[in-house]
Amino acid sequence: MIEKESIPFAPFLIESMRSLGYSFETAIADLVDNSITANASEIQIFLTPNANPQLIIFDNGCGMSELELEEALRYGSRNPNDERKENDLGRFGLGLKSASLSQCRKLIVVSKKHEQLSCFSWDIDVVTEKGKWVLLQYSKEDINKLPMIDLLNHVSSGTYVLLQNFDRISSSTGNLSTTINNYMSLTIDHLALVFHRFLEDGLRILVNNVEIEALDPFLLHHKSTQILREQKIKFDDSDIAIQPYILPYINKLSNEDIKKVGGKDNLKTKQGFYIYRNRRLIIWGTWFKLVRKEELSKLARVKVDIPSSLDYMWGIDIKKSSVNLPDLIKRNLYSSISESIFTSKNVLEYRGRKTKNDGTNYVWERIELRDGNYEYKINREIPQLKMLSMSLDADKLELLNLAINCIESSFPITSLYLDASKGEIKDEYYDINKLYDELRMQMEWCDNNGFNSEEMLDLLLKTEPYCNYSELKEMLKCEVV
Repeated sequence: MIEKESIPFAPFLIESMRSLGYSFETAIADLVDNSITANASEIQIFLTPNANPQLIIFDNGCGMSELELEEALRYGSRNPNDERKENDLGRFGLGLKSASLSQCRKLIVVSKKHEQLSCFSWDIDVVTEKGKWVLLQYSKEDINKLPMIDLLNHVSSGTYVLLQNFDRISSSTGNLSTTINNYMSLTIDHLALVFHRFLEDGLRILVNNVEIEALDPFLLHHKSTQILREQKIKFDDSDIAIQPYILPYINKLSNEDIKKVGGKDNLKTKQGFYIYRNRRLIIWGTWFKLVRKEELSKLARVKVDIPSSLDYMWGIDIKKSSVNLPDLIKRNLYSSISESIFTSKNVLEYRGRKTKNDGTNYVWERIELRDGNYEYKINREIPQLKMLSMSLDADKLELLNLAINCIESSFPITSLYLDASKGEIKDEYYDINKLYDELRMQMEWCDNNGFNSEEMLDLLLKTEPYCNYSELKEMLKCEVV
């Protein structure tokens, strides 16, 4: 038997490696991983707005020496099975090269360490021309010609990454500058979510000098977010932490809250697991086919923290944008799903039924029939109807009851279910000042008609929609004598 070394033909392999499936935003996120691993406290991204855009990613991390940089640019520079440091977000030793060259044909990296600058470049056109793995090393004069290279003058150590010649994007659009700017807008949202835990802990990421604000998929800052029981699963001396959350109902959220969670659509559609590897979000908004996404489970989110030592179990890919759920822990995760979905359903169903124990007057009563089905009736005991009834004579009161019966009998159950399942129901947002004015008007009516306005106010503040706004009580406490 004769052993022969088979070296891949560089031009073909480097072109093939560009098709690993990176999107623009996942590619940039992979480059940001390297900066975080280098202990950077600030990462700056610059996109030049012209016909031939260039992208710069600059960080103030620990930097690399000449030998370290050359090794970092070598394909397969790390064994994916090697043990990683706790803050290492890499895995395959391919991210810097494969992520960059998936979007452009030329990658230039300059790094500063111990006051020394080093620079190397992969240029696919050069590799194709030479027919071999040619890595270009830049002289000091070459480095000085690079755009915005003076960024390195203001740090003791750091790394500068320059992407040029976005050929694939250019071939798919008639306006490269506009398209890449649109991609960058998506990238900002992507980075705000994927690295939200780092941003919350003080990391700064800026795009064209505008700082990215962290998204908050669990709305941890909100007092109405429910934090359920945490679980820990031990495998191979490593812990997997599972923490379920239930988001507040949307009418309890301000516009700023909705912005923090990534928009109203995300609030409704991104239920499921949020998988983190070393605190970096990998995949989110999926139940891994353990259960179906349903309208009543839309408030449930389950955070799962896995260490890099268990990468082999989860099948995390090179892009760090997908995982496979290990059979070994499906059973443990399912218990978290059951608890979180059950609680989410309770939050949503709670709004739709009359509950005598909590003292709240709900507008719609959910009534269980003997055959196990349900019907919905308008609650005749809400104070608004009580006041109206007291102002009507017998004939007009009968007309009011007929109108209510008509509304109840034509309740659009089928269309409501279809719209809700598609997330197309508009949630009502109430202006607190408008609600206040409504209460004042009703209090004045009570005063003018000989009724106890203090007792009526107490009833109204326990009735929808007023019961959902605790600040109304504070605003009105001095109004009723």
